[in-house]
Amino acid sequence: MHARRRRDGVEENQRLVTFIGFWIIRVRWRRIFVSWPEIATRSGPGARRCRAASRRRWINSSPPSKPPTTPPKKPRSRRTPASAASSPGRPRRWRRWSPNPKPNPPPTRRPMTTRPPCMTASRTTPKNFKPLLSPASLASLSSSNSSVEMMKALAIAISVLEPLDQQRLLSAALAEPLKHQIAPPFEPWSTWLMLGGRGAGKTFAGARWMTWNALAYPNLALVGPTLHDVREVMIEGPSGLKAMGGPAFRPRWEASRRRLVWPNGACAYAFSAEDSDSLRGPQFHAAWADEFCAWPKPGDTLAMLRFGLRLGTDPRLVVTTTPKPHRALKVLMAEPGVSLTRAGTAANAGNLAPAFLRTLKSLYGGTSLAAQELDGVIVETDGGLFRAEDLARCRAARPARLDRVVVAVDPPATAGGDACGIVVVGRRDDRAFVLADETARGLSPAGWAARAVAAARTWSADALVAEANQGGDMVRSVLAQADPPCRVKLVRASVGKRARAEPVAALYEQGRVLHCGPFVALEEELMALGSGDLEHSPDRADALVWAVSELMLGAERRPRLRAL
Repeated sequence: MHARRRRDGVEENQRLVTFIGFWIIRVRWRRIFVSWPEIATRSGPGARRCRAASRRRWINSSPPSKPPTTPPKKPRSRRTPASAASSPGRPRRWRRWSPNPKPNPPPTRRPMTTRPPCMTASRTTPKNFKPLLSPASLASLSSSNSSVEMMKALAIAISVLEPLDQQRLLSAALAEPLKHQIAPPFEPWSTWLMLGGRGAGKTFAGARWMTWNALAYPNLALVGPTLHDVREVMIEGPSGLKAMGGPAFRPRWEASRRRLVWPNGACAYAFSAEDSDSLRGPQFHAAWADEFCAWPKPGDTLAMLRFGLRLGTDPRLVVTTTPKPHRALKVLMAEPGVSLTRAGTAANAGNLAPAFLRTLKSLYGGTSLAAQELDGVIVETDGGLFRAEDLARCRAARPARLDRVVVAVDPPATAGGDACGIVVVGRRDDRAFVLADETARGLSPAGWAARAVAAARTWSADALVAEANQGGDMVRSVLAQADPPCRVKLVRASVGKRARAEPVAALYEQGRVLHCGPFVALEEELMALGSGDLEHSPDRADALVWAVSELMLGAERRPRLRAL
């Protein structure tokens, strides 16, 4: 019995110890299970729980709020002395929690640096970019053909980077550009389109223009058929960007980021026309598109590139290419704000091997391939009435005397719409000679009438032939107000353009129509006439057809004898 009582007492004691243990774990576990490193450093989850518990006890034990008679005492706070913070062996002492903590002071802001007047405040400008030219200086120098002024401006701009000898700089800086390699005057144009043959200096013109833009703008774009073409031709080629500017302003190529960086911080990013979606997102001040006609999808890629030209006050684009009869190129040529420059391979003959032109002309002279690749002419082959071979053979010098001269006018339908075709053609014996192409765009009726009358006075024309389908007798009255020196003859088209041009195309095949000069735009319209791929009205070709028809097809035949 006593053994049973002892056993029951032991079991009761065990139950009591177990209950006390669970109570301690439930109520006081926060203070028991706090590790020594957490207590020493007052950090970690255990220390946070201790601070939360002490905060709750302080709030529950505080008396109800009454209007204070005396200012409450601020709770003392212990701050870490400098010696304790610097000593490595002692634990850091922490500040007690305060119900009214002292507010943190407002963060100090760094004063904003003033940007140079030539740069707009934009987050897209790199921090290390330093403009060396203002847009006004860039406008006057990029379209100048004086290398002395350009060298002086470049020397002044680079002198802030590192002191270099002036003679070394002048000898290593930009070379003397040709006339067709100079950017158009700084007028309201948004796109500079340069069409040229093989070796005409298109790459040099684009690299020169981009180098000048790198002096004033930080974000540029380079777009080529492939990334390999961008690096090997546009950047590291003999006429590429790394060959410009001399040793003081030569950029470096960062292959990992696909960008070209100049010493002043300007960056030109490389893009491939094969991936037009890569142009989504970036934005630029200027861009250079090379070999536009060799792109897989030129229209889509050009649209993506233009969406990114949105920085600065006047973003611009230069397009260099050998022309091909692509729809995207014709649409680009017909756009407003496009400045067109043409150059053949012969224009850059001084920088080419002497045997290059001689060999190619002997092999391909007078063919459509030579007209496209050497002369930079858009050659139409599908359904066209005029062939490039016939136009290549119709070159001749202007005769000293002409039997008759006619100025043909194809008036536009609206003022400021299509161009007004004005072509001067003369006749000598049984041949017609195309003398001048005075076609102009964007003129009022009084403007194109005055231009046609001026051409008639210059060439001592015998007649002014004008199409009356667009305007009727109004065309005669407008020309009469300009005081023409010859009679005005109105003609009306009763058949289509192709039917009117077929007899003239037969005269070209016979070699009876000759061109006294390089009329590239006129020849392109002639080759496109009848192909159905024209993006605008062939005003030049229409005027030529009217002039040749008046001289060669509408002339009265002289009486002659015929043997029976």
